Amino acid sequence: MGSITPEVTQEIQWIRLAQEGDTEAFGPLVRKHERRVFSLVYHLVRRRDEVEDIAQEIFIKAFRAIRSYNFQSSFSTWLCRIATNHCYDYLRHERASRVSFYWQMGEDRQRDLEDNVQSLPEDGLDHEEQVVLRDLVGKLLDRAPENDRQILTLKELQDFSVEEIAEILKLKPTTVKVRLHRARKRMLEDLRQWREGR
Repeated sequence: MGSITPEVTQEIQWIRLAQEGDTEAFGPLVRKHERRVFSLVYHLVRRRDEVEDIAQEIFIKAFRAIRSYNFQSSFSTWLCRIATNHCYDYLRHERASRVSFYWQMGEDRQRDLEDNVQSLPEDGLDHEEQVVLRDLVGKLLDRAPENDRQILTLKELQDFSVEEIAEILKLKPTTVKVRLHRARKRMLEDLRQWREGR
């Protein structure tokens, strides 16, 4: 788990107490990791109004499973594996029940969304332009296949290492590198096609 700092020692104590059924000890773990979980949920599910509920479900699932945590990986990596799996269970259920994602919308609705994006100047971006750029990246993520969105979110937005992503997704690091390369390439190609189609 790397070097043992006082912060890591404290986290280990909370984990051990939670593994013994101490619900109070789980609270600090939630507070420490909730921002990362919220961010991961948002970028995978892409529905702001659902983030808090889904994150709560993830923490409940993690508490119920905490006895299985064996300290072989960081707690953050273990928790993000649970979060990622839960998000994809959620997406499978959502896909079966209703249309809610960009690539599932009709062409008219897609065009309406795309029309909100302004062209960006090549020099520095002001705040409004950064918001537009984030919106464009969000739309590209929305258009990406689930596997691409998953790996790009973990690497580019959550800043996990290739090794950590391999652990979260239960893949070999070389497989992660290949998938990441292909996902980036597909996203750039999607951006090119999107620009040409405007």
